[in-house]
Amino acid sequence: MKKVKNVRPGVLIIADARLRLEPGEVLEVEYLTAHMEQALSAGHLTRIGQEGTKASQPSEKPEHPPEEPDESDLSKVTATEAISRIGTESDTDLLKAHLANEKRRTVIDALKKRLAEVDGGAE
Repeated sequence: MKKVKNVRPGVLIIADARLRLEPGEVLEVEYLTAHMEQALSAGHLTRIGQEGTKASQPSEKPEHPPEEPDESDLSKVTATEAISRIGTESDTDLLKAHLANEKRRTVIDALKKRLAEVDGGAE
């Protein structure tokens, strides 16, 4: 079983699972549907207690994943955090890779702007 939490300030609708999550509501599900995966990658949902850890054992497993894995995959962080990380990135190959995989318009715009800054400075 997996626990997910609505981190949006408003109601979150998961259409394919026919769920309606209130702000801050935690739900335990057997598997993640496609819409749940999209909500996770967009930062609307967060996983709680992966691998069945109980809420009474927060010292073993933190609620937020460690910083290092998130640096390589912008889809696992909120758009604001992704844009912040893009602003500090100077590797054009990595920026292009993120641009090819990104779906959020605001993050795509930030990637294009940063690529122009980095490429413009190299020429």
